[in-house]
Amino acid sequence: MTFDRVAPFYDLLARLAFGQSLRRAQLWGIDHIRPGSRVLVLGGGTGGTLAHLLARQPSYVLYVEASAVMLKMAKQRTQPHAPVAFVLGTERDVPAMELFEYILLPFVLDVHLIDTLTTHMLPRLLAHLPAGGQLIVTDFDRPQRYWQRAYMWVMLRFFRLTAGIPVKTWTNWPQTLWQAGLVEQDVCLFRAGQVRSGCWVRA
Repeated sequence: MTFDRVAPFYDLLARLAFGQSLRRAQLWGIDHIRPGSRVLVLGGGTGGTLAHLLARQPSYVLYVEASAVMLKMAKQRTQPHAPVAFVLGTERDVPAMELFEYILLPFVLDVHLIDTLTTHMLPRLLAHLPAGGQLIVTDFDRPQRYWQRAYMWVMLRFFRLTAGIPVKTWTNWPQTLWQAGLVEQDVCLFRAGQVRSGCWVRA
């Protein structure tokens, strides 16, 4: 699975399909970050919200992205002396002893199978989250309306062809987080509930 092929036009495609709703949902989550915090961003893409994150004055940001093309674009959007370390990879490439007050997951969970989330991704991520830390998840919620189901159908098939994502239907990531012992402390819905952004903490 790689988004290298769609990286050059990914942001444009997102704006054409969803307007500013995806960006607004991500910014809502970022606005919960306290100054001086350590932040892990997994799957931040081309870095379109990185400047807003840095404006929150974190002490350190680890930016992990699996697409080399997207990672390069994110680096180009960042000032040379910003407190950001860029890593090409996935949650497996986060240094073992690193802890973060916040872990940002922007449109990451929905492209993975439930089994991958429960047995690999979430256990690794939670190992980097101390007591009181938050997972800030922004992702597509369960489609309820006809037009939402149509959007989901088209989107999943497009990214199965262009990026090789393994999922064929919506991933029930909220239930997976609940089963992992997390509670959604704050939540905001966008685009008539199609997009969900929430702050998750350990129960």
